[in-house]
Amino acid sequence: NNNNMNNNNRTMTAARTSTESVKTILRRDKVVTDLFYTIFLDRYPDVRTYFEGVDLQQQAVMLGMALLMVEQHYQHRYPATERYLKVLGQRHSRREIPAELYSQWRDCLLETLSRFHGDGWSDELQQQWKEAVDLASDVMLSGYDAPQGG
Repeated sequence: NNNNMNNNNRTMTAARTSTESVKTILRRDKVVTDLFYTIFLDRYPDVRTYFEGVDLQQQAVMLGMALLMVEQHYQHRYPATERYLKVLGQRHSRREIPAELYSQWRDCLLETLSRFHGDGWSDELQQQWKEAVDLASDVMLSGYDAPQGG
């Protein structure tokens, strides 16, 4: 019976698509966001300067919601998700986050999701998330050049 429990825990994080993945992430968002920031800030300690004065607990909540927007934009290209991502890009631009960090952020996110999903992680899921993040990053970076209102 203990084996069944372990198998159930393992399949809890299994996902075949980015949509299933984001649903699982949102159910356990604190696990994902804590792991992500551990990986990202350990691998790129210089990035810590961009988080000075930032409430990391609030930032983790924002990351969870941003992942939902990234996935929804990838799946549906909603105008609302595009506007959200562009505004997010404007905010990153105001904080002078360099565009070069986006690929490092993506790679750390993919590693985080791989660890989170464990046996449920696949090449197909990695490719979907990579495409989703790259698409979102392009929209966010377009916000760097946009007029900055509100």
